[in-house]
Amino acid sequence: VHRDAMREALVCAQEVTSKLTRAIDDNDKMVEQFGTSRENATLIITQAFEQLHQTIEERKNTLLSEMEAILLSKKTALTLQKEQLMKIQDEIGRYTEMTSL
Repeated sequence: VHRDAMREALVCAQEVTSKLTRAIDDNDKMVEQFGTSRENATLIITQAFEQLHQTIEERKNTLLSEMEAILLSKKTALTLQKEQLMKIQDEIGRYTEMTSL
């Protein structure tokens, strides 16, 4: 009876040791996977932020170019209006001189 009990205790201890060893191995694998997953996630997030920053920069540059073109167009239009107004002023000045004579 004593030998059977010892044998059962030994088998039980071996099973527990085996289960603990597997649990430790599984835990190590999970830690490795989590670490790798965490590194991958960090890399993906970093790349996403870099791409977002690049997209924002490109959009900003596009908007600045569009605004510059609009302002240049308005400047051109205002310059033409100024020239027309100066011609009108000249004509009014000549008309005024002619009518005052």
